[in-house]
Amino acid sequence: MKKMSIKFNKLKNLNISIKLLLSTAVLILISVFLVTFLSYRQYTKDLKNESNEKVTQILDLLTLNIDSYLDDLSRLSLSPYYDDNVMDALDNKIADNDLMFLNRQRTVEDFLNTMMIFPRKDIIRVIIITNQIYKSDRLNSSIDLSKDYKSYDWYKEVIKKQGPVFVPAHLEQLVKSPKNIVFSVVNIIRSKRNLARVLGVIKVDANYSGIESLCNKVSLGSSGGLFIIDENENIIFSSLNNISRTDYINIYKEVKNSKNSNNTIKIDGKKYLANKKRTSTANWTVIGLSSLDEINKIARNTKNESILLSIICSFLAIIVLIIFIKWFLKPLLNIIGKIKEIQEGNLKVSFSVKQNDEIGYLSSSLNSMVKRIDSMMEENTNLAKQVYEAEYLEKEAQINALFNQIRPHFIYNTLNMISLLIQCGKDDEAVDNINKLSRILRTLANFNKIITVEDEISLLDSYLSIQYKRFGSRLEYSIEIDKKFYSYKIPPLILQPIAENAVIHGCESREGKTLIKIKSLEKQDKIIFVVEDNGEGMGEDTLNKLQQKIDSGCEEDTDISCIKNKSMGIGLVNVNRRIQIKYGKLYGLKIYSRLNEGTLVQVILPKNSEGGISNV
Repeated sequence: MKKMSIKFNKLKNLNISIKLLLSTAVLILISVFLVTFLSYRQYTKDLKNESNEKVTQILDLLTLNIDSYLDDLSRLSLSPYYDDNVMDALDNKIADNDLMFLNRQRTVEDFLNTMMIFPRKDIIRVIIITNQIYKSDRLNSSIDLSKDYKSYDWYKEVIKKQGPVFVPAHLEQLVKSPKNIVFSVVNIIRSKRNLARVLGVIKVDANYSGIESLCNKVSLGSSGGLFIIDENENIIFSSLNNISRTDYINIYKEVKNSKNSNNTIKIDGKKYLANKKRTSTANWTVIGLSSLDEINKIARNTKNESILLSIICSFLAIIVLIIFIKWFLKPLLNIIGKIKEIQEGNLKVSFSVKQNDEIGYLSSSLNSMVKRIDSMMEENTNLAKQVYEAEYLEKEAQINALFNQIRPHFIYNTLNMISLLIQCGKDDEAVDNINKLSRILRTLANFNKIITVEDEISLLDSYLSIQYKRFGSRLEYSIEIDKKFYSYKIPPLILQPIAENAVIHGCESREGKTLIKIKSLEKQDKIIFVVEDNGEGMGEDTLNKLQQKIDSGCEEDTDISCIKNKSMGIGLVNVNRRIQIKYGKLYGLKIYSRLNEGTLVQVILPKNSEGGISNV
């Protein structure tokens, strides 16, 4: 690690021409190799997609041909219906004499022999099962009469299904000494005279030569191939060499459980693109394997040629770059040498201006800039400090002025009410209110321009309690602030002035009961305190002007001359300004009101991520 650090430091200390040469050369090489690699990657991806589409189309066509081939076998099982002699022979009951029996047997077997003459070498046997068994085949086998044909699953299924049944790969049945694996199509034979009457069952056995002839026409490269496997994991056909049955089964299981039509699999360490397609007739799965090495062979050759060509071009570019850097950086290196002299304390250095380009401009500018650097840095530092202090002092002065403006207003109203109580001879109530006022003043004297919601509620409750003693049954209030907000820190006196406005424009300006409700809401990243009353309210025009004055932060009365008590606007402006000074323009007061119905004031404050009032 220490050696690497030393080498890195040596690299940093190289002159600019060498570093520029090295960095540019590295960038050229990285860019070239990156483009080559990305091009190769995209090319191989495109080749893979193209190969996948090609193989998919081949498998689609192959499965279509296989299904057509199997459909031909199904149609072959219907051929007895096209020979009336055969149908009549099958439809007649067992003859009373041997001659009629032999004629019937000869008619059916001649028809079966005719089917075998049909030029399809894949069909090895045709059997018709009635109350006796008729057959014709290419292998000269004999019927094993000891076999109970009714016990076979295909016989039960065709009788139940009453339609063609495909029998997958199996050892020959109903014959003596079975040796060959065949697949079959079984169909039911009904009487033309009475379709409800079953005459027998026809079974067509075929080997896989027909399937092989179809599959041998498909080529997936020298390293690839395809194989067909049935649902019982029997290999129907394979053009692949050196692959064990276990490999076939593993590949089949892997692609069978995949939702994709193609997969990338490994066989003996080599990657193959595996495409699958199922035949609709026989429930066979056709799997094509294409070697990715073979697919990407052309891409790899192209990549190698591109890398070689890129290396040659990069070295030629680096040689040209060396010549250019030496020519381009010579005047700049001269300037750097003069700057080193300035660092050593020689301030009488003069930069020669021989060019009219950027380097010439740099030389002339350095002559004047060196002398001014120190003074400008000191000047900028002092200016930034003065601006910061001015903004801080201005904001602090605004807060103090607003704080001192609100406090006398609240005290004056409270003392005025206590005076009235004393004049009315209600000394006990006056003493109680004096104690509450004392508690309010004591709280105001102790908090340091920031209080908890609980302290604000205590102030608010004391104030409304005093006013309740003043107005009696004409005033009713409720405070429903969620206790989880009690510990939150807020600016002082943001709810009391709003409640005071509700009292003034409710109890003082009209008769009847005034209801004041104070509650809290939580909305996403905001906490909203709501002060609602049923006072006289205000019209839409007055409300708009009041909201404009609050939003603008202006205390002039010219814009709200229609408001009966202009102190209401000033008090709300003060509260809104204090909130916005602390939290920003997104927060503050929002007023809703209807004339003769009441007013609702929302105090909107930010909620921080820790569950308190944000100090932004």
